Amino acid sequence: MKKRYLVTAALPYANGPLHIGHLAGAYLPADIYVRYLRLMGRDVVFVCGSDEHGAAITVKARKEGTTPQAIVDKYHAILRDTFEKIGISFDIYHRTSAPIHHATSQDFFRKLNNNGEFIEETTEQYYDETAGQFLADRYIVGTCPVCANPEAYGDQCERCGSTLSPTDLIEPKSMLSGSVPVKRPTKHWFLRLDKHEAWLREWINTGKVDGKQLHHPADWKNHVLGQCNSWLDQGLQPRAMTRDLEWGVDVPPEIPGSEGKKLYVWLDAPIGYISATKQWAQDHGKNWELYWKNPDTRLVYFIGKDNIVFHCLIFPAILKAHGDFILPVNVPANQFLNLEGRKLSTSKNWAVWVHEYCAEFAGQEDALRYNMVKRCRSRATASLPGRVFRKPTTTNW
Repeated sequence: MKKRYLVTAALPYANGPLHIGHLAGAYLPADIYVRYLRLMGRDVVFVCGSDEHGAAITVKARKEGTTPQAIVDKYHAILRDTFEKIGISFDIYHRTSAPIHHATSQDFFRKLNNNGEFIEETTEQYYDETAGQFLADRYIVGTCPVCANPEAYGDQCERCGSTLSPTDLIEPKSMLSGSVPVKRPTKHWFLRLDKHEAWLREWINTGKVDGKQLHHPADWKNHVLGQCNSWLDQGLQPRAMTRDLEWGVDVPPEIPGSEGKKLYVWLDAPIGYISATKQWAQDHGKNWELYWKNPDTRLVYFIGKDNIVFHCLIFPAILKAHGDFILPVNVPANQFLNLEGRKLSTSKNWAVWVHEYCAEFAGQEDALRYNMVKRCRSRATASLPGRVFRKPTTTNW
């Protein structure tokens, strides 16, 4: 029997174009792997899509003086067309604003809630008194407690890669008004990650769950295992799965206290792989459950290293808590690509944009693919000198 594969590539935020760091980190390695599987005659589905929720989208909308919907429509089209021009061979490029995704995400929340996987807690969260709203993780910046980066976000430090909570930041300030936020009480639903720590530790380090060998740790990258074990060694804690936001997937309205609450983007975004597979299956008369629920399927996530804990700890916990889904056999997270010693960044406008390359060097897409593969395959953090590309600006590079 032919082996069946479901391969995912990280959903890019629809708050900016695709840059070469994205290409080298997640999409080219995944595309090469999928093309190889197809040549070997394997049954493989390769899914991706635009991540259209979360604070990054609303931050971009505020900066451009428009709506979140206008932002995601604009950048979804740019991302989709860029992937096509650079030759990334997705079977479907979907979007998390689609009705099928909202329904799938809400169904997950209901199932986990009914299974007793959440605890409801009222905690103090940062509130911007000037803007008159609670602040999502990406609306808060401050000093990273790990590496002292003064521009760390409330969910992550882009310098050292540490995953953070807003209350971890030193001297936090609001990105909306620049003021110092205050703490106010608000209720949210927390996923009991601590309940899943024992089996996650066994799965990460031995590849076994419930006595079954699901993967071989020797096949996983050292920095993936290292980052997971760092979290496990600190002890997993409950993590909020909802936010006070105006943009995103609604907490199912029949649940008491759900008004004004949205699903945390790191709950709804990985579910985007599932909703994309559902849409592909509907479009082609296939059974999507074979690719997500059948133990004969090999599930592989291609991501950047900043997404490791979400794909290796939090999302697997969600899948197992649901009860019907398989777990990944590998999560080949790649290191960052730097430009002149600095991490490529959409939000900081430090990037070489792939759509501009395709426009300026039409017909030479394979040259860029080759360059990225040659420089970045199986290496630690790679860095490009400034002479390789002209410096980026807001419009051209």
